[in-house]
This record gives sequence, C-alpha cells and structure tokens, in this order.
Amino acid sequence: MIDRRTFLKLSAGALVLTAAGALTGCGDTVVDKTSGVAKIGDVTFICATPFLGGGLGDGIVKQLTYWTKFTIQNNSAERVVIKPEDIICIFREKDTEETLYFKRNELIAAPGQTVVYNGSQKFYLETKERIPEKNSPGTYELRVRYNGKTAVFLYGNNGKNVTGRVE
Repeated sequence: MIDRRTFLKLSAGALVLTAAGALTGCGDTVVDKTSGVAKIGDVTFICATPFLGGGLGDGIVKQLTYWTKFTIQNNSAERVVIKPEDIICIFREKDTEETLYFKRNELIAAPGQTVVYNGSQKFYLETKERIPEKNSPGTYELRVRYNGKTAVFLYGNNGKNVTGRVE
C-alpha cells in the first residue's frame, strides 16, 4: 500500500509525461497497417487501401475508377499545394496499361496541418475513355508529384495492402 504523498507524486509524474507527449507530437495521425506511407521532406503522405471500380458492368462499358482516403501531414513551414495534373494512377495487368487522372480540386495543407481527403468526393481518379472489364487483379500505382519528387503508392495483386515509397 502506498501513502497519499507517494500517490500524488506518481500522479503528477504521469500527468507531466502525458503533457510532454502531447506537446512533442507523439499524437500524430494513426496509420492503418494496410496503408502506404511516403515522406518528402517534412511532408508525409498516407494512402489507404483504395476502392476500385469500372470496366464492364451490367453490359455497360465504363471508366476505370480509383478512390481512397488520402492524408497529407504537413510538418513544414510552407503551404503544400498539389495540382490535379500532379496526381495520376497507372493500372497494369498482363498486357494492358491504363492511366487514371485525378478528377477533383487541388490538394492543400497549411503549415502544421493534417488534412484528410476522403473517398469519391475528395480523392477520385478515372480513365478518360471507357474500357472493357478487367478480369485479372492487376496492380494500381498511384503517383503524387510534390517538390520535385514523387510519392508512389502501389496496390497490388494481394488486394490487402498499399506500399509507399519516394522516387
């Protein structure tokens, strides 16, 4: 059994450690294990597992689509702006390669801000032309250009994880 004085010291110590963790940034965005991460300078990009669609459905040929939750953690002192033309996705299967283009507004993150662009309303790509159904799983390579480098996210045949890297 501890006395009251020891209890108060331990409680105060725990409070100080909690506050220190919050002030030093230990509370960054939680990254799901299936998401890909790519860091360019002080800016971190996080791409969740995508929702895919398109091709032939109910006898109708459609655009191939890719939408996901995309997060920008801007720990830099400068504003991050990514224009739609700096975001593409390449679908590859056996003998086919299709390019998907970003269909939303530019992505912006102020200094010190974390911004989440979620799903079809904020982060959506599609092919320009209608294409036939894609029967094999193929791979999707999302490419985001920023500050002279490219964050690359690969969603492959396993259908479970996105991997991230910088080129």
